[in-house]
Amino acid sequence: MKHYSFITFIFITIISLMSCTKGSEGSEAGAEQVSAPKIVSISSKYNGKAVYGYPIVIKGKNFSTQPGGNVVVFGNETVKELIDFSATEITVTAPRVSGYSSRMKVVSDGVESNEEVLKYDQHKCDSVVIFEKAKVEKIREGIVWTSTITTWLGEPRSLNVLSIKPSETNKIGIHYQSLYGTATSSQAKSLGAVAAINAAYYGGTSHDGFVRVDGVDKVQGGRNCSSFFADGAFTIDNNVPAICSVNGNAGAAALSSKNVVGSGPLLMQNGNVQAVNNTSDHNTTSHPRTAIGVTKDGRVLFVTVDGRFPGLAVGMSSELLAKYMKILGAHAALNLDGGGSTTMWIKDKGVVNHTSQGGTGSWDNPKERSVGSIIYVK
Repeated sequence: MKHYSFITFIFITIISLMSCTKGSEGSEAGAEQVSAPKIVSISSKYNGKAVYGYPIVIKGKNFSTQPGGNVVVFGNETVKELIDFSATEITVTAPRVSGYSSRMKVVSDGVESNEEVLKYDQHKCDSVVIFEKAKVEKIREGIVWTSTITTWLGEPRSLNVLSIKPSETNKIGIHYQSLYGTATSSQAKSLGAVAAINAAYYGGTSHDGFVRVDGVDKVQGGRNCSSFFADGAFTIDNNVPAICSVNGNAGAAALSSKNVVGSGPLLMQNGNVQAVNNTSDHNTTSHPRTAIGVTKDGRVLFVTVDGRFPGLAVGMSSELLAKYMKILGAHAALNLDGGGSTTMWIKDKGVVNHTSQGGTGSWDNPKERSVGSIIYVK
């Protein structure tokens, strides 16, 4: 009997050990069956590229369905708060990253997915940075003023933009005062304008810009000036704006348009940023700038960039100004006279930018320089 009990004990022990082994193997097999999350595609409303503060959609498989079970890692930035999630799709807000791309992965219930490179839309990201604290005001129907003091590319900027939709009530014009002119605000007020910016280079110098108003040539401009002072022209005919490439002031004078301002450098054409002459301090040094742009749908952009105020506003180089005009949505753009001439005036508001007229003014007490011509809306 004892012998039988001993054999029974041995048999039960062996069966138990086999069961434990199978259980262990089963557990290991179960662990192996837990599939890692996988990113299959990334999409956004901006052709698949991310924009700071806007959603992206990550499609894949094996994402956690548990609240808090997923985190998305963008380089060194971990995002735990998701807009929406399921086993096959995660919607998350794109964070700010260093540069304009980031390696990205999903961690679901502690298991990491494959890594993918997420590209950011540079111009739209820059726009978010520049205008996140901007003041936007409707001046009247079809005219919107945007103003901001911000930091972009590590330097302080003071920026003003007027976006104008030409119409029966918003007429764009060019006005020439005289060789040495008067203040932008004085000229604008005399015309009954709603807003204005300074226009062509002036003052009897070799780089004066060509100006024609209502079919009458007002100033021929310098014929031997450097090309970057006169490689473009702004024209307006029947309230239809355009910006084109020209070969110096003679090229501007050869245009058939009834209203012309010759200037330079040409910043954008056909939606593309133009290469500028980087052998000149005029282009490479950060200065106050005035520019005009035309969007693909025919809106006109009056633009001023303040400068020469260390720690407050540094201005821009011509190359950076061209990139900025693209951010603003210009399809074509032209640099106008800048420096101490840079002025934006709006009716009932006065001069809205911080002018740097020859050291006679200050950040809080700007002074206007007399200019030869203006571009206005009335």
